[in-house]
Amino acid sequence: MGVTIERNCFSDMDGVYDQLKARKLWPVMAVHQSMHREAPHWHAQNNQIFVVEGTATFYDEENGQSFDLHRGDICVIPSRTLHAARADGPVVLIAAFDQPMSMNEFKPYPPEARDQTG
Repeated sequence: MGVTIERNCFSDMDGVYDQLKARKLWPVMAVHQSMHREAPHWHAQNNQIFVVEGTATFYDEENGQSFDLHRGDICVIPSRTLHAARADGPVVLIAAFDQPMSMNEFKPYPPEARDQTG
């Protein structure tokens, strides 16, 4: 199963909080003036990215697809799915996971380790 996109899910921070609570997610906020395209990576947990402000492009590396997301959109990334993101201008993102993560655990796994990590 690859990356899926949910459009227009919220209009303000209260809506973000409502979505996080309803989905039982643990958030980490990221603010970027711009963001070079990340190296393809994956996470051991399911990941949902909320675009709070700005526009970002998300890449499903396994299916060769890209998606432009805007304020109010959510990118849903299943665990162990290779993905990347990029933003040409200012963007505020909330990366949310199934369980709380320490900053040490937030480092993405390299593609070659997917079959070795529990």
